[in-house]
Amino acid sequence: MKIEEALDSLDAALLYIDCRHRIQWMNKRAAEWFGTGTGRRRACYRVASRGAEFCAICPTGRAIECGTPAHYEFTLEGGGKPRELEVVAVPARGLGGAPGSVFEIIMDVTGRGLIRIRQEELMEKVEKMAAIGRLAAGIAHELNTPLGTISIISDEIARMVEKGGPVPARELLNEHLSDMKGEIERCRGIINDLLGFSQAGATRLVPIDINPLVQRALKFASRGRGPGSVELSTDLAPGTPRACTDPDRFRQVLFNVVRNAIDAVEEKGGGKVSVSTSSSDEGFVRVSVTDDGPGIPGELLKRVFEPFFTTKPVGKGTGLGLSVSYGIMRDLKGEIQIDSRPGSTRVDLFLPQAAGGNGKGGG
Repeated sequence: MKIEEALDSLDAALLYIDCRHRIQWMNKRAAEWFGTGTGRRRACYRVASRGAEFCAICPTGRAIECGTPAHYEFTLEGGGKPRELEVVAVPARGLGGAPGSVFEIIMDVTGRGLIRIRQEELMEKVEKMAAIGRLAAGIAHELNTPLGTISIISDEIARMVEKGGPVPARELLNEHLSDMKGEIERCRGIINDLLGFSQAGATRLVPIDINPLVQRALKFASRGRGPGSVELSTDLAPGTPRACTDPDRFRQVLFNVVRNAIDAVEEKGGGKVSVSTSSSDEGFVRVSVTDDGPGIPGELLKRVFEPFFTTKPVGKGTGLGLSVSYGIMRDLKGEIQIDSRPGSTRVDLFLPQAAGGNGKGGG
């Protein structure tokens, strides 16, 4: 069997795409799915997704830019029942070793994605539990402060009772009880934050004001750190459009990204981490996390989304954080982008605006 006959026999579409996103070759299955009158030397987005412009998350561009395989999912309408397609774009090396073209493998996974989804859910849970484990010592220390205050106040009240004599002034008792109630509420807030982070559930995309969500995520991400050498600041744009997302899953992504930034800054002895929000012209809400840590070397930047790859010292990371975050952002119909150079790293998280997203969120 000749190689082209073998490729035509596959139950998957194969496309060879050049650096200008033009299809140079396709196998028989691709011609059947996308139409025999289209294809060669036409832009891939016009053929595969039947759009008039580049895909919102372009696997071809990502594979060429990063030099690593990229993954994408989309729905092909028309021809009866819509089909769920899954794309893996593999870069091909050109002159000088730089990626110059891409082979795309497109598979019809309609109703057949169960095993892959379960694997990703498991990875997500492993990373979440690892994050909770890393926070446990710090949160225990943070709980010790209000619990210590409650213990001191209760000891003081016990001494008043043991001494006998005149009943303590009502004002003094009310002050003690008010202080105890405040510390108990503080403990409850810490525990509720932890429970909210650890809960699991099906993805639910809802319209939400992004700025309050970011503030809650940052509050949790800084739990247990105490006073240190990292300056955490925010620049949350008033009137940012509402995003359509799953609040709990996005909070996990933002937690991972912020903690990575804090770890990077602490590694060099201190610095700044900044979180900002804005809207993009492409109909997305952007959350950006910037740090002035050591940066990620170019040869490692291409690998940051690989499972189990980490730039952290042994024992400080699972290597699942950014890989899981990438998968979550894909499920949320968004995107994660990283730009890093010596002394600066910026991570942009893009979420689609909610329908009627011009309804502005809070500041």
